[in-house]
Amino acid sequence: MKKYCILLLLMTFGFNSYAQEDPQLFLGANAGITTTNNTQFVVGLDGELLFPVDQNFKVGAATGLIFATDNNGIVLPIALSGRLRADSNFGLGLDLGYGIPINRSQGSLYLRPMLDYRLSGKSKLRFSYSGLNNIGYLNLGIIFRINPRRSITIDW
Repeated sequence: MKKYCILLLLMTFGFNSYAQEDPQLFLGANAGITTTNNTQFVVGLDGELLFPVDQNFKVGAATGLIFATDNNGIVLPIALSGRLRADSNFGLGLDLGYGIPINRSQGSLYLRPMLDYRLSGKSKLRFSYSGLNNIGYLNLGIIFRINPRRSITIDW
């Protein structure tokens, strides 16, 4: 498992050499239901660090937390991310990685295709499907762009 985490970090920061701009940080939340017969509600938190490769394409890493109500399971997904801006309002994305079990859950391959709709310059409405533990989740959420250039400094 440590090998996969180290490989993911190396690949993510390796993309930085191709980046033409500063990295972009996104934070958000989502909610969803399972696509199987036993209905289960899930709530998730999302975090992404993306490096622009060109005007319409970004790559990077994504993580978050997935809370399942049926078994009180918690999963920490660690994934490589790709984002493609289809036009001025819509974007497509894909996260591919591994879901690390935290509480009453199983680790497995994590796959998340998504469709983003731009609400403003700093927020997007996100429709996604999360495949994890042989269970699929249909999600609806919102994600915000955080400006990493702004920092708080304290002078003495």
